[in-house]
Amino acid sequence: MHLSKIRKTVCASLVALAALAGPAAAEFPEKPIKLVVPFGQGGATDQMARLIAPLMEKELGQPIVLINQPGAGGAVGLANLAHARPDGYTIGVGSDSTLAARPLMSKSGYTAESFATIARVVEIPSGVAVRSDSPYKSLGDLVAAMKTKDLTWSSSGIGSGPHLAMAVFLAQNGLKATYVNSNSGQEAMVKLLSGEVAFLSAGGSNFPPMLEDGKGDIRVLGLAAEKRWTYLPDVPTYKEQGFDYLRSQWFGLVAPAGTPDEAVAKMSAAVKGAVENPEFEKRLGTFYFNAAYQDPKTMRGQIEKEAAELKPVLEQAGLVQN
Repeated sequence: MHLSKIRKTVCASLVALAALAGPAAAEFPEKPIKLVVPFGQGGATDQMARLIAPLMEKELGQPIVLINQPGAGGAVGLANLAHARPDGYTIGVGSDSTLAARPLMSKSGYTAESFATIARVVEIPSGVAVRSDSPYKSLGDLVAAMKTKDLTWSSSGIGSGPHLAMAVFLAQNGLKATYVNSNSGQEAMVKLLSGEVAFLSAGGSNFPPMLEDGKGDIRVLGLAAEKRWTYLPDVPTYKEQGFDYLRSQWFGLVAPAGTPDEAVAKMSAAVKGAVENPEFEKRLGTFYFNAAYQDPKTMRGQIEKEAAELKPVLEQAGLVQN
C-alpha cells in the first residue's frame, strides 16, 4: 500500500476511535458548588459555612455559593439536599442534631444514610443566657425559678442542637418551660433581647459578640462543656454549678448519597487543607469555633455513635416519634 494511503488509513482509524471514546471526562470540580445552609443567616451553622467556604474555594479552584434554606430545625434544607442530584455540585452543612438526632424525632424527609459524609469541621459548646437585667444570676437561679414559674425560652429551631441541648437538660432535671420557636439563632436572640422569652439556649459562638465592647446585653449563665471555654473564660460550666451535663455542637459537610467517591474525596481533602491553613486558625477566633476535623469514615462513625447515645435520652424526653 502506498505510504500516503497508509497514513490516511491510520488517521481515519484514530478519528474513529476518538469518536467512539467520546469526550474526555472533566475533572471535578469544573463549575461552582452550591452549599445548602439549613438555617437562617447569623446562627452558628451559617457562621461555619461562611468560615470554611472561602478557604475551600482556594483549595478547589471554584466558587462556593451559599444558599440558606431554614425551617423545621434544619430538616427542610437537608431534605432538599437529600433529593438533589448526587454529582458533587450540591452539598450542605450537617450537624450532630440534624444528622444524629433529627431523623429519630420526626419524619424529616431523610435519614443519616441519605448522605455521603464529607468532613466534620468545627465544634462549640452549648450554653444558656438571659438578658443582662434578668433576675437570674446563675444556672441555679434559673432552675429554681422554673420549679415555681412558667418561663419561656427559645433556640434556633425545634430539633436544632441548642433546642435539643436544653430540652434534654430540662427532661433530665424534671423541669418544664414553654418553648417559643425561632428559625435561627439570630431570631432567637432578638426574642431574648425584646423580652419575649426569659432565656435562650444557643451555641457558644452566639454569645461573645453580645458581650464585646462593653455591650453587656446578655448574661451567659453557663456552658455545657467539660472545662471553661477559651472564648468565655469567666463563664462557669454547668458542672461547676452542680449540674453534671455536657453538650457540644459540631458542624460538617455532607452530600447526597451516591455522590461520586472522587468528588467526596476531593472535597474532604479541601476541608482538611482549609483547616490546616494558618488563615483558618485566625478565622476561628472571628467565629468563636474550635477546630474538629474528621474524615468521611470517622464522621460517619461519629453520627452512628451519637444516634445510638441520643435515642434513649430523646425517648426519655418525649422527643422520639413513635
